[in-house]
Amino acid sequence: MNWEHLRTLVWLRWRLRANQRRRASRGSRMVQGLITALAGVAATLAFVTALLVGLFLLRDATAEAVMYAWDVAVLGFLMFWMMELLIELQRSELLSMEKLLHLPVSLSGAFVMNYLSSLVTPSVILYLPAMIGLALGLTISRGLNMLVLFPLVACLFLIVTAVTHQFRGWLASLMENKRRRRTVIALTTMAFMLVFQIPNLMNFTGLWNSRSQRTARQETRKLERALKAGEISQAEYQDRIKVIRDQRQADEHDTGILVRTANMVVPIGWLPYGAMAAAEGRFLPPALGIFGLILVATASLRRSYRTTLRLYTGQFSSRTRHRLSPANRGEGIKAPANTQAAARASAALLERQLPWTSEHASAVALACFRSLTRAPEAKTMLLSSVILTVIFGSMFIRNDSNPSEFLRPVMASGAITVILYTLIGVAGNQFGFDRSGFRAFVLSSALRKDILLGKNLALLPIGIGLITLPIAILQIVHPLRIDHFIAVIAQTLSMYVVFCIVANFLSILAPMAIAPGSLKPVKPKGMMILIHLAFFFLLPVALSTTLFPLGIEFFLSWSGVSTYFPAYLLLSILELVGIAFVYPAVLDVQGRMLQNREHQILEVVTTKVE
Repeated sequence: MNWEHLRTLVWLRWRLRANQRRRASRGSRMVQGLITALAGVAATLAFVTALLVGLFLLRDATAEAVMYAWDVAVLGFLMFWMMELLIELQRSELLSMEKLLHLPVSLSGAFVMNYLSSLVTPSVILYLPAMIGLALGLTISRGLNMLVLFPLVACLFLIVTAVTHQFRGWLASLMENKRRRRTVIALTTMAFMLVFQIPNLMNFTGLWNSRSQRTARQETRKLERALKAGEISQAEYQDRIKVIRDQRQADEHDTGILVRTANMVVPIGWLPYGAMAAAEGRFLPPALGIFGLILVATASLRRSYRTTLRLYTGQFSSRTRHRLSPANRGEGIKAPANTQAAARASAALLERQLPWTSEHASAVALACFRSLTRAPEAKTMLLSSVILTVIFGSMFIRNDSNPSEFLRPVMASGAITVILYTLIGVAGNQFGFDRSGFRAFVLSSALRKDILLGKNLALLPIGIGLITLPIAILQIVHPLRIDHFIAVIAQTLSMYVVFCIVANFLSILAPMAIAPGSLKPVKPKGMMILIHLAFFFLLPVALSTTLFPLGIEFFLSWSGVSTYFPAYLLLSILELVGIAFVYPAVLDVQGRMLQNREHQILEVVTTKVE
């Protein structure tokens, strides 16, 4: 590496940052200055707080408590680091090595500069002082054997940044194609969101000890009530409390073994495990951890540099051209067999005719469904629904709870509402995702109500498929009565039709242009945002009308008029039939509204991203 070139690149990067600040408005500069000041204050507070924790709270704590404290610090840092990584994946490098290759500079210098610049992030600014403060406090309070924490902290930041740089280089090789870039960003976001839900999933499945702790508290409260009521003696109360305490200590011991084993195996856990070993007076585990972290970080940086070198010297694209070149095949360039098969399958799908629909509605439905299955934003929407189902479902669906038979359909309705809310971003802005393709609808001879019907049918398989997951989980954990289960199915269809009616009005009245590959609106107007917010609160009101059949059956059962009459089932079916008759009439009205506003919609949805 040429050090003169490196100094030049450092100056160039500083100059680019200075020019960006100079071109920014006065308000932007004030906001940036305020953020910088807040970052300095936050880093100082983090250092002082961690120092006090190490000096006083962890002075006489057990070695396992020290390990848990470092686990919390490391996991917090990783969470913020991955959130920043998701943002950075959607940005281009400030110093593009592709442009620097035209200048007489070394690739290694540009690589080192981009790697060092990745260290200056808000998560590093916040957590590095905090970890240094915690290590300093432990060293002062527990002795010089805790000095090994400082190289462990440095190695932790080294391995995280090195592996991240390797990961970004690998993704860069995949994201040469813009369409593939959007898919990669969406899938990476989904993967990180799933990683963040691992503790929640462990709690839901019982792998974490919070359920046993909750059960212990419930049993303790029952024993206290029984003791006050005189149902058990003081001696029997003490014996049972001792059994509960012993069981809880055994569960905590098992959890400690699990965490200790995970820290031994996973590289990011070598810092907490090294801190525990140092607190116990052992020096071999921290030394091995330092050596292992340096080894992994060196291998990652080496691999990252080789990947970057291959990417920016054109070896990835040249390899593709070599594989498809006529000289290698002895014939003209032909598309791969799997590409031809996919094209035939796509054509066969678009040529199908859906039953009970017009030709135009069928064509719109199939084409929009194909577009949704290929769009990265649709993939993000799919996983968002699954994650929300897991998050909210784990709060209400517990094996140790026993909701009443009337509460279970309400839980199902709540799950359906949550899923439909995740779809409102696409269904409530149907034409925004068409962008310039909306011209095809404007210029077509199709009835506008057929266009809306096709849009609603295209989202139907995705919506019903997502709703099936929480309903199936609810039926397994807390089974519904057979008549209630059938009624929930009918209510699901009714709720989807009502949802489509509301979404159609929202799409016509408040269209917004959407940036390709994301759910981010382009230049949204204040009135459009207000309309979307209003519909956000209107949607649950509209969906709540489908709960009237369940309310009527609950009232009949509560008043004692009828206990076994399946009013929920019969009224849900009648309601579905009524909505099915009303829906075509509403589509006629919405079709005329779309025809009157299609030119305004076209002007909005074709707004270009700057």
